[in-house]
Amino acid sequence: MTLHSRVKRINEEIREALAQIIMTEVKDPRVAAGLVTVSQVESAKDLKTAHVWISTYGTEEQARHAVDGLNHSKGFIKRLLGQRVILRSMPDLHFEVDNSFREADHINRLLKQTARNQTEPVVEANEDES
Repeated sequence: MTLHSRVKRINEEIREALAQIIMTEVKDPRVAAGLVTVSQVESAKDLKTAHVWISTYGTEEQARHAVDGLNHSKGFIKRLLGQRVILRSMPDLHFEVDNSFREADHINRLLKQTARNQTEPVVEANEDES
């Protein structure tokens, strides 16, 4: 097994455990205000740090508040994570907003609008009618 696949496996275990912890244990109202999903975890190769991307069902402001709440609770979250994922040392967690779903939705809406505009007949004005 290569180092890369080990880190990938650990990232997935951390992601699943964090999702469960955030859903059941974190009581911060900033986090509870929106439906929070852990979309991705990327740990450093030495497992000293882990970037955690979250997405929320809500506005961008709610997402930023949720990240603030998670960063405020990261000591508590890290302790619970250490009980669920067995590692020599638990990585420092850095929560960030994942905008990829919002961006994909925006692109999808633009593509649909473009497709609708292309199917409408184009009416050209004839300026020589006098």
